[in-house]
Parts: sequence; structure tokens; C-alpha cells
Amino acid sequence: MFTEHCYSFESDISNKTKCIFIQSICIISPTFYRIYKSKSTEGFQSVPYVVALFSAMLWIFYALIKSNEFLLITINAAGIVIESIYVVMYFIYADKKAKWFTAKIMLGLNVGFFGAILLVTLLLFKGDKRIVTLGWICVGFSVSVFVAPLSIIVSSCTLDILLTPCTCAMVMTYYY
Repeated sequence: MFTEHCYSFESDISNKTKCIFIQSICIISPTFYRIYKSKSTEGFQSVPYVVALFSAMLWIFYALIKSNEFLLITINAAGIVIESIYVVMYFIYADKKAKWFTAKIMLGLNVGFFGAILLVTLLLFKGDKRIVTLGWICVGFSVSVFVAPLSIIVSSCTLDILLTPCTCAMVMTYYY
């Protein structure tokens, strides 16, 4: 029994390490390089990264509520760092209108909505019901992480903005 538990824990560490590596691919992706090199966001959207940041924040909150979820905290902390780097780059290189749009989304989603979820789950739910409710909320927003890049394709009708390496990394991370 103990050996199986240790193997499971080692397997989780290995999988989470792979996830961190896959997410870090986003840092060196062509999108990040193009933005840095041209000193412009070139029409790239911040929505997928803001939504991914929100999702990672939710998963960390879930892991803290559930307790003993060190690996879940680790992978989502890495995700928060990666998404934050992009959002900071976006704020540095975007035009004024895009910066305001991103700031509104960040305040509304990552501060306002996250705060509301935090308050509702802490005040209205107790014990296992809180964990299950928060888990379903996290799953719902994890799906939105994959839908956010598609919203850009639909609105722009171009595949260049899909950010293929990051989308692939997020999908691969989800299945680990």
C-alpha cells in the first residue's frame, strides 16, 4: 500500500514537472519573441493569457482549500508566473486602447470575479460541498482557457493569432 502511494506521488511529480516544462515553452514561443523584437503587440490579444491567469489562480485557491495539494499548487504557480510575464509584456508594448481593455479585463475577472468566487465559496459552502463546488468552477474555467484562443480566431478569422505553441502547451498540460 505504501509503495503504491509512493509510486503515485513520484508519478505525479514527474507529470507535473513535464507540465511546467511544457508551459515554459510559451516563454520562448515565437509570439513572445515577435512582441519583444518588434516592441509591439501586433494585434495579438491578451484575453487568452488573462483567462489562463484567472484559471491558475482558481486552481491554487482550490488546492489551498482541499489541502495537501502541493503538486497542484506548484504547476499553477508556474502557470501564474508564465501568464504574468506575458501580461506584463502586453502592458509594456500594447497601444493605449489595448492596455485599457486588458486592465479592465484584469480588474473585472482576476480581481472582481475571483474575489466574488472566493467570498461565495467561503461564506455559502462548508466542507466537502465547498471543495466539490470550487472544483466544478475550476473545471469550467479550465475549459474557458482552451476556448479563449478560439474567440480570437472567430473575431479575426486568422490562424496566425492562434498562438499555436501556447495552445498546444495548455492542451498537453491539461491531459497530464
